[in-house]
Amino acid sequence: MKDVLIVGAGVTGSFIAKELSKYHLDVVVVERKSGPGLDQTKGCSGIIHPLQLPFGSLKSKLCLKGNAMMDAEAEELGFTFKRVGLILVATNIITFLAIPLIQLYFRLNGVVSKRLGKKKVLEMVPNLREDIWGGLFLPTAGVVNPVEMTASAIRFAKANGVEVHYDCEVVGIERKGEGFIVKTTKGDFEARCVINCAGLYADEIAKMVGYEMTITPGKGTHIVFAERGFSNHLTVAIPLKPNKRTKGGGALIGFDGKPLWGPNLIDVESKEDTSVKKEEIEGIIEKFSPLFTRKPEGVVAFYAGLRSIAGTDFVINQPVEGFINVAGIQSPGLTAAPAIAEMVIEMLSSRFELRRKEEIKRPEWIRLAELDEDEVRKAIEENEDFGEIVCLCNMVSKAEILRAVEEGECFDTVRHLTWAGMDCCKCHAEIMQLIEEKTGKARKEIEGSDIVW
Repeated sequence: MKDVLIVGAGVTGSFIAKELSKYHLDVVVVERKSGPGLDQTKGCSGIIHPLQLPFGSLKSKLCLKGNAMMDAEAEELGFTFKRVGLILVATNIITFLAIPLIQLYFRLNGVVSKRLGKKKVLEMVPNLREDIWGGLFLPTAGVVNPVEMTASAIRFAKANGVEVHYDCEVVGIERKGEGFIVKTTKGDFEARCVINCAGLYADEIAKMVGYEMTITPGKGTHIVFAERGFSNHLTVAIPLKPNKRTKGGGALIGFDGKPLWGPNLIDVESKEDTSVKKEEIEGIIEKFSPLFTRKPEGVVAFYAGLRSIAGTDFVINQPVEGFINVAGIQSPGLTAAPAIAEMVIEMLSSRFELRRKEEIKRPEWIRLAELDEDEVRKAIEENEDFGEIVCLCNMVSKAEILRAVEEGECFDTVRHLTWAGMDCCKCHAEIMQLIEEKTGKARKEIEGSDIVW
């Protein structure tokens, strides 16, 4: 019998697995997708939020704590994290006069900010329209690649003994003594404790043990532009009337420096509806264009993600002894993930004797584009596949592609972990061929193959 079974390898489940791997526990993760972070996690904007309203809520507390932990997490796990900062722009005299009160409110709740005059705001974001009044800078905001962040946590967990099963969907849970039998499409697992991190389907997993809750999907659409350097900071207009359901998106930056506008929030019925509609794109352009003198050049992609909504706050509880819900983890769940993991470890301390391992392994991930000449030469000497470039846009080698396949046997995992195919080059077919060769699967059996078929 396993000690802990985690349902879901999104960012929350992966960070819980990572923390549990530091203890003498037998842990298994089951994930219905073909790799880590390929459901709700991959569809988010990748923003590490500096705060979450209302202050005092669970998700606000976990957001602030998670943000403070992020530098150490990035150092430990090796994922890319940049504190680019957020500028709240006053576009009229009303919001400008409100800045001192907003700053005081933030300071009383532990959020660092700095008032900016009009001239300074325009220096920091040169493409802003010139009739703005000023702004407020929040330096702790940052950006990550959410799938890379998630995969780095799972990689760490696996290196330290956690068992991970992909394409493994939970179809039933039964009580057995003081533990559970978890029935999946890859067989049955027995575990003393089950942690429900199933994202959009967390309500269905919870119902298997008799706990009723409802997860509703909310869709958010994004536009990715090609023009790097259009802005070096996240940029949002101060709203006259904040929306309680959403922070409203913004003129953001992706982890690779490209402009990322959105997301919006649209209620949808299907938990699989990631469609992008013309009117959604037009709405985003209409909302954020007035902040600037022009739009960024070139469009790389449109995409939509889904958030799991279970009321107004996160649902982290233990309704049945040994069964922990970590549900309704919508924004700022990415930011809060490390703090959520710590909270869950604390919840488990009453059920297990948590003995920390003396030796913790930290797996290395080599990104060719970030190496200097001597490091590149050494990498190629050790593995000649580093000398074969597959993606010219982002300088991704064959070695990186093949290692990414070990993290998840699908196109999306490879693309998000290596950045190959994230720009305008035509490397998709070559990536698919390498996945075929590495896995022995036929192309039509590989998740994401429809991109090139």
